[in-house]
Amino acid sequence: MATMYFKEFRVTNSSLRHLELSYFETDLFPILTFEGFNSLEYLDLSGISSDITVGVGKVPLLIHLKTLILKETKLYNVLQTNVSIFSFCPNIMNLDISHNYIWKIKSIGELRNLKLLNLSHNLLDNVPMVVTKLENLAELDLSHNQLTTVGKKTLDWIDTQHKKLGTFKLYLSDNPFICSCETTTLLCWIQLTKVKLDNNGNYSCWVASRNNINYTRNVIADFHHYFVNCDSTVWLKLGISLLVSVLSSLICVTVLYNFRWRFAEKGLQLTFDYDVYVSYSNDCVCFVKELQKKIENEWGFKICIEDRDFIIGESIATERATSINKCRHIIFVVSPSTVENEWSRFEIERAKYEKFSKNLQKIVVITKDIALDNIPVEFSIIWKDVLLIQWPVEKDEVQMAWQELRLWFF
Repeated sequence: MATMYFKEFRVTNSSLRHLELSYFETDLFPILTFEGFNSLEYLDLSGISSDITVGVGKVPLLIHLKTLILKETKLYNVLQTNVSIFSFCPNIMNLDISHNYIWKIKSIGELRNLKLLNLSHNLLDNVPMVVTKLENLAELDLSHNQLTTVGKKTLDWIDTQHKKLGTFKLYLSDNPFICSCETTTLLCWIQLTKVKLDNNGNYSCWVASRNNINYTRNVIADFHHYFVNCDSTVWLKLGISLLVSVLSSLICVTVLYNFRWRFAEKGLQLTFDYDVYVSYSNDCVCFVKELQKKIENEWGFKICIEDRDFIIGESIATERATSINKCRHIIFVVSPSTVENEWSRFEIERAKYEKFSKNLQKIVVITKDIALDNIPVEFSIIWKDVLLIQWPVEKDEVQMAWQELRLWFF
């Protein structure tokens, strides 16, 4: 990573078309000034915090800009507060905001010419509605997010775009999809749509009725056995669509993919560097030290905590996500300050992703000095998978709580 020292980048009547200022190490990004005519079409500011670039107006109006790359720029903060962040490039056609730990998008403005949007490697658990406002979008990358399904309205919009534009590419790989009665609409759509899908529309998914991971192509091929108890109306609609599709295409394609992916399933094995990741706020440091001694010194297991195990100099968000991925279980120590802690919310979202991906085995929530009604609402989606301990005050009850924690984990 290079270091940037200059305060202003000035261009006058330039024919410059391609500009990359990515991955510079700086606390003060230079003001970009274009005097007279400019024809800049490509701009890459990846690796530099958006808080000091596009988030504070350091980039002038670029009416000819066609491609904007903002990977790894901490956009998750700016997008929550700045609804006109892309007003400086009203005519862009390609926008890459991947690798930004984005979990929601309020607005990206009126980008009427946008054709390609890369939202991969983020934390989206649903498709942002702002995407459906992009009239000319023909390629959407949602891979490596936290999608468990895609809603019918979004699917209908994608089909409409394909019909209107004559093409549409959609990338959905590496999402923690769930194959259940509630998500059969997506399964049917994958089978019938003319939209071009990555992986030929074959994605891994958690099959709730079987309590295991399979692939959408296998589930669709054996739909009746997987969803025999689903609503009869849903079954009728999907049964008809499956009958048509099976006769036309699945006879030759399904057999090949069945055997291909069964071999891949046998190779799925998980290894962990730590037994437990501990999420906590500053008012629980003393308790976490006690927890560390109990788990490591007495029980003989290894925990991962921010103050000791994070690599200095790395992105905090990256360190948290990577560390959770390396752990078998996770403990959330929830206190009054947790509600206001942005990183606690981030860790909850990451735990959801790892849980749906079957990487995370157990989630324990320990509450200290906080009522259950005040626990962060982000836990609601995974509440059925949470093991709750309301930490007591009395000494005898504390010993019971320690024993309960040990039995749950080990």
